[in-house]
Amino acid sequence: MRMIAAFCMGLLLGSPALAQSAEEAELVVAMFRSMNPQSITHDREVCGYIVESPSGRIEVGKASWGGNASCGTIPPPDGFRVLASWHTHAAWAAGYDNEVPSLIDVEGDMSLGINGWIATPGGRLWYVNGQTGEMHQYCGAQCLPFDPDAQMDTRGPVDKRYTLLQLRARFGQ
Repeated sequence: MRMIAAFCMGLLLGSPALAQSAEEAELVVAMFRSMNPQSITHDREVCGYIVESPSGRIEVGKASWGGNASCGTIPPPDGFRVLASWHTHAAWAAGYDNEVPSLIDVEGDMSLGINGWIATPGGRLWYVNGQTGEMHQYCGAQCLPFDPDAQMDTRGPVDKRYTLLQLRARFGQ
């Protein structure tokens, strides 16, 4: 049943995930420079989609506010094609390995066949390939506004790249 839902969502969202464009990356960095401080201040994840409008313009879709460890995206209007998901990881919290994408983050994007962007409390920006599950830091610690209370690397060093298998190993799965 989950496979059918993912397939149907994939049809709704558009074509398979492709590598990010320079235009998309610039838009995402600018958006996170504004959104990450708000997410940290309110200790809530914020999420949405990067979309292509019917005219071909790349835009940030409507943002949605979640809790401190989850967020539900708002579907784009008809005629808009989803290029990628995006979300923040809220404020730094001792109970979370929040300087890397979570398994739910990566597997969720993969099930929808879209790429993903994730901003961390330590100011890292991650790019997730929604086809392969590979992820890399688009920019490292403190490249975006960051939580001054973040205690970096408390869960061990953060690599610049992970495969889904490596991420599972990091989380002990």
